[in-house]
Amino acid sequence: MRKHKKSNPILTIINWLLILAILICLSFAAYFYLTKSNSQTSNSQMSSQTSSQATESSSSSQDQTTSDDSQVDWIKQDTTVKFPILMYHAIHVMAAEESANANLIVDPTTFESEIKALVDAGYYFLSPEEAYKVLTENVLPNGNNKIVWLTFDDSLWDFYSNAYPIMKKYGVKATSFAITGYVQNSTTGYYTPEQMLEMESNRMSIESHTVNHPDLEVSSSDSQASEMSNSDDYLQSTLNKDVIAIAYPAGRYSDTTLSLAANNYSLGVTTNEGLASADNGLLSLNRVRILPTTTAESLLQQIAN
Repeated sequence: MRKHKKSNPILTIINWLLILAILICLSFAAYFYLTKSNSQTSNSQMSSQTSSQATESSSSSQDQTTSDDSQVDWIKQDTTVKFPILMYHAIHVMAAEESANANLIVDPTTFESEIKALVDAGYYFLSPEEAYKVLTENVLPNGNNKIVWLTFDDSLWDFYSNAYPIMKKYGVKATSFAITGYVQNSTTGYYTPEQMLEMESNRMSIESHTVNHPDLEVSSSDSQASEMSNSDDYLQSTLNKDVIAIAYPAGRYSDTTLSLAANNYSLGVTTNEGLASADNGLLSLNRVRILPTTTAESLLQQIAN
């Protein structure tokens, strides 16, 4: 009969310790693997969620400021529609040496308060095309008789630097009447062609203020025709759109001016004070001049129908 060897207790203990150590190592390895995997998954999910939220937020903001205006329900009115075309020029803090042009300069803080007041009061901001529709079809947006057309003359640098960011903030539309010769040549003190293109793609409509800002009332017929048609040609080719409106430099025009303007434009705005309507004539529309002393409250009172 074969005798069984007695097991060595020390070796047995060592073996068990080795097995235990291996199991512990495997456990730690599995733990770290799962932790890293879960962390990566969580981070990926968080990144995806954040990206999705950012996209949704951006989309929501964009929808708010670039709503499809073609979806506006326009309603025919029984009485002639009258509405304010606000006339601004410079939007910056006036320097002492600018006192001669004081009435053309509005402080950015005041300007923002006016935009906010119009938005809070429920005004609908018109594009040139919508202004034309209102004037020719005598319509208003369904349920809203408060409409306004924001206009800025002279294509100054501060329209891009000061006014444009404020209007983007509130999601409103506006029109800048560009002196195309100055813009085309990137003349100091005026916005550039690149800035003009940027603004045109962000709900700012760029329309004509002639090539060189002459006094049309005393200019020859040929000079007037050239100033208006060349400005129109430059804007149409640069912006790839139909240009439909002109602001007469310094608001000066004659019957000849109006006749020639009809060759290139559907609308013309003046410096004649008052609310605009089809009764003015589409090429000689009234505007409301905004002064540096105009407050948000007085503006709302001034334009109330």
